Amino acid sequence: MTWQVAGLGRKVHREQLASGLPDDLAAEFHSLSKWARGLPGRFGPRVTLRLVDAVSVEGFFKSLLRGLSRYPAFVVDGRTSLGNDFSRVDALIAETLAAHGAGP
Repeated sequence: MTWQVAGLGRKVHREQLASGLPDDLAAEFHSLSKWARGLPGRFGPRVTLRLVDAVSVEGFFKSLLRGLSRYPAFVVDGRTSLGNDFSRVDALIAETLAAHGAGP
């Protein structure tokens, strides 16, 4: 998983904690982090997670091009899932892997 392999998980987590996020956003970030850390256990090395900050220049343009207005937003093989329904994202990943012959 790119996020963990590159060490970004720890760095991003430290930055988020240091920024003094409001409680609701900190809880959302924790939930997202927990889900992301579980990806390798659910899908092995077949899935790569790329974290893009929505307020970065890259995030702004990606949001604009894909018409995203709610976050977190997940794009799996061109299909989008918005919000914290991580089971929906897992289903999109599993469907994509099955369609490409990789299985869940």
